Amino acid sequence: MSAPAVSLLMAIHCHQPVGNFGFVFEEAFRNAYEPFLATLERHPAIRVSLHYSGSLLDWLLDHQPGFLDRIRRLVAQGQVELLAAGYYEPILPLIPEADRQGQLALMRRTLRRRFGCDATGLWLTERVWEPELPRTLAHAGIRYTMLDVNQFQPIRALLPAHLQVHDEQGWDLLGCYVTEYAGEAMTLFPASQRLRYWMPFQEGARTVEFLKRLVRQEPVAITFADDGEKFGLWPKTHAWVYEEGWLEQFFCAVEREASWLTTTTFSDYLNAVGSSGRVYLPCGSYEEMLEWSGGYFRNFFVRYPEANAMHQRMLAVSRALQGAASEKRKAGLAQAQRELYMAQCNCAYWHGVFGGLYLAHLRRAVYQHLLGAERALAQAVGRRAWREHVDVDGDGRPEAILRSHALRVVVDPQDDGTVTELDFYPKTVNLLDTLSRRYEPYHEHLKATRSAAASGERQAPASIHELVKVKEPGLETALVYDDHRRSSFRDYALAVMPRLEDLLHCAWGEQRLWSSGAWDVQPASGGRRAVDRSAIVLSRRIHDGRLRKTVAVWRKEPRLAFGYQIVDVAVPVVGLEFNLSLRDARWLAPTWHEELEECQVQDPSQGVGVRIRLDPAGTVAMFPIETVSESEQGLERTFQGLAFVALWPTHGARRWAGTVEWTVEAL
Repeated sequence: MSAPAVSLLMAIHCHQPVGNFGFVFEEAFRNAYEPFLATLERHPAIRVSLHYSGSLLDWLLDHQPGFLDRIRRLVAQGQVELLAAGYYEPILPLIPEADRQGQLALMRRTLRRRFGCDATGLWLTERVWEPELPRTLAHAGIRYTMLDVNQFQPIRALLPAHLQVHDEQGWDLLGCYVTEYAGEAMTLFPASQRLRYWMPFQEGARTVEFLKRLVRQEPVAITFADDGEKFGLWPKTHAWVYEEGWLEQFFCAVEREASWLTTTTFSDYLNAVGSSGRVYLPCGSYEEMLEWSGGYFRNFFVRYPEANAMHQRMLAVSRALQGAASEKRKAGLAQAQRELYMAQCNCAYWHGVFGGLYLAHLRRAVYQHLLGAERALAQAVGRRAWREHVDVDGDGRPEAILRSHALRVVVDPQDDGTVTELDFYPKTVNLLDTLSRRYEPYHEHLKATRSAAASGERQAPASIHELVKVKEPGLETALVYDDHRRSSFRDYALAVMPRLEDLLHCAWGEQRLWSSGAWDVQPASGGRRAVDRSAIVLSRRIHDGRLRKTVAVWRKEPRLAFGYQIVDVAVPVVGLEFNLSLRDARWLAPTWHEELEECQVQDPSQGVGVRIRLDPAGTVAMFPIETVSESEQGLERTFQGLAFVALWPTHGARRWAGTVEWTVEAL
């Protein structure tokens, strides 16, 4: 055979989220990124396409600049092609067009400056595809990207039959395909799910044997596209890939088959062979993502209002930034724009097997950068109104926003008149960044007894999608599910005083005299206090009586008050629930306090504390909110926040009023 008939196209994606711990970056570099590159350097005939996210590039520049020099040499030699993406790894369809172009341009500029290359290929974050993307990508100078092969399955009948491979291991599609939107075209490479599951979890010989079956009369290509972390960071893979030599052996096996098999870059293949046809694909992602999201990525925002809150907040900050730019007030906006881009890092907006949304430090980083962007924007163009009504969560109904010099408070009349966000700008912290305890399908693993027979044979590690590990014994006792969002100022009318155990397990529903509901918003009265504070008043009719809530924010100090009043209705026990995203070691064990007037919650790691005062004194239960979530290391308990439930018996009175006051402090 005069020329190789099969091209293996490999795209390796390396990423660590904005806000991830430094030791995770270090471990990933040591166990995966560095040994992979070192192995590649020993095999100059192996050509690959690599992608490093902007957050990872920033870390490498600060901690491992020599690594970047090594990449630059491989690029200059033609062994490595670098792929672009949104700089801070956003999911492109979820951010505004201006931000898409800005993030892509920032990445391409960085790759030109650091590595001397003009990246025209794209690593599409989480391979989340929507049909209008070709227009975005063409305008950004992108020629091609990779999508998982399952995204091509709906149009199998329209694809070239001789380029389809269907056997007991699955379905593959060879070559690459042009698509367009409004006349803007680009090329899509279908990435093999088979190879994604096999490499590196099967012996390399099996992959090479499969590749040999792909030989045709014409040159063909098959695409492998997956995470670089699976080559050393995923459980047990470092020993398998490097100590036992999987990667070295695989590269050697490919080199031995040079008469019919080659590795090349996507750009070179596209230039030499071209596309195999035209396609139009629906919205999609890889198969596992579709399972996690219920078939469409944006469904994460339906299932998790906490994710939707971050997403809608990000969009609002982007609109404000674009509005300021359109008014030509550009001084100081560069910092706000970079903060916004960092807040668009995708990992905290969803979850799969890596924790994602369930990891509080990733959500905290999103809010940190969103608030940082708002703070920089306010310094550049001025502050907004003390009080306004805006649709914050994208449900078509307005929420109330109260502001002071230090705080921003969001009140949602539709969600039982609760406070869903409380931002403290001096520390760029959302004090209500909590997460409710929800059922997840992987919880079933805790309810099943599993046993595995030990074997002394050389055995590959399981794929991350097949691992079932539990990081602590008895974790199944932590499977508790909430029936509401863990926001604040949620009110309850109770028939009897609940027990601490009832509150811990959200098992007090039968004690509630009525269900939650929407509240009417009323204008706050003026008077002497209106100069010093902003307030929102809400009311709700119950039987022949009414309920009244007041949220007030002092303008010149970080202080707010939650007032609650019942009129002409019998409520044996009044309950008010608050949840904070602060972790105070003093309150990690459930506690019960009677006749409590004041307490403090402090989180030194975030540099924030809250002093809480009750008038009148009440019975207070405090306990941690902990979820059972999945990570690459297994199922684990994750702290999400601290619940504070205040209870007052009314002794038969048909009128009652109380106030809970917070003072936020920078530690």
